[in-house]
Amino acid sequence: MAPFEVEITISSAKDLKNVNWRHGDLKPYAVVWVDPIAKCTTRVDDRNDTSPSWDEKLIIPLHDRTFHESTLFIDVVHADARDDTKPLVGSTRVSLRDVVEEVGLGRKWSTWLNLKRPSGRPHGKLEAKVELRDLSYYAPPPPVTYAPPYGQQAYGQPYATPAPPSGYPYGQAAYGQAAYGAPAQDKKKGGKFGVGTGLAVGAAAGLLGGLAIAGGVDYVENKIAGDVAERVENEHDYDDDDFGGEDF
Repeated sequence: MAPFEVEITISSAKDLKNVNWRHGDLKPYAVVWVDPIAKCTTRVDDRNDTSPSWDEKLIIPLHDRTFHESTLFIDVVHADARDDTKPLVGSTRVSLRDVVEEVGLGRKWSTWLNLKRPSGRPHGKLEAKVELRDLSYYAPPPPVTYAPPYGQQAYGQPYATPAPPSGYPYGQAAYGQAAYGAPAQDKKKGGKFGVGTGLAVGAAAGLLGGLAIAGGVDYVENKIAGDVAERVENEHDYDDDDFGGEDF
């Protein structure tokens, strides 16, 4: 890689002499180089005659050279010149050392350059911007980022709400869970049976899971509840007999 490069913007020209006056309008373009074996050119402006407008940017690397001893050459040439027409409109040159001393590295130097014939006669002016860059000061490329592996959550990503258990329709609460917005059910008030009755009924109801397979859940539940209630009433009557005897 070259240690330096020149960026030149060929903007426009004015007051050019029409070297093609025998055959029509001038069709100029610019040729730019530092090393004569590596020349760059702009497009041809075939509309504006002697006041062309290019506004074109060219990059020229400085291979095996330093800007202290380099000169930028620019020729403005007529395109498709016939045998009886000399294509060169005018030439100019820029010392890169002068550019750096005036504006420094990495800054644009804007000017109007005088175009001259080989004889020294003026043939118009060229508007250009020149910038010399030191490539060693360019910032390194941004670090490469890698996407997280499939199925792994990226750092900083908010945790998602876990999905409901499978087997329940969308929007329907799971078995034993109240749906969102449904009123809470009041607890049943105790009847005439005491705490012992509730424990007995709860223990008996635990047996229903095994009996449900046989299909007699309702019948067995009612029968057990009746038997338990009858047993509690009998015990209650027995207690009354113990403490309700004859008077002394």
